[in-house]
Amino acid sequence: MSCQDLEDDAILKIVEPMMDDIMAGVSNRDYKLHSVHFSVSLKGLIPQEEFLAACDQREANWGRPMAREKVAIFRREKSFTVIWDQHFDGSSEQVVAMTTIALKGGRYFVDYFLIH
Repeated sequence: MSCQDLEDDAILKIVEPMMDDIMAGVSNRDYKLHSVHFSVSLKGLIPQEEFLAACDQREANWGRPMAREKVAIFRREKSFTVIWDQHFDGSSEQVVAMTTIALKGGRYFVDYFLIH
């Protein structure tokens, strides 16, 4: 099945639990939980030490992650990208959270992730 054929609800059913784990990993400084859905290539890009430093920096700048609101979904043949307005408890700034989910071997993996 093409990811272009997925309805918004089906995409959110796939991505929301993954994003919950990503953000819980950030909140708890838990690299294993944060990266549990990452593709092999993405796991190789973010070493645990860099993850922990990024957690410290995010918490100092914005606090801890809270609710998020979907802004947009972009679809491709074998992937989709979801963009959220991610809220944090220590900042009123708007923060974008973005994740690309790729379909590989019949399974979905987080292939890209950004908080900015």
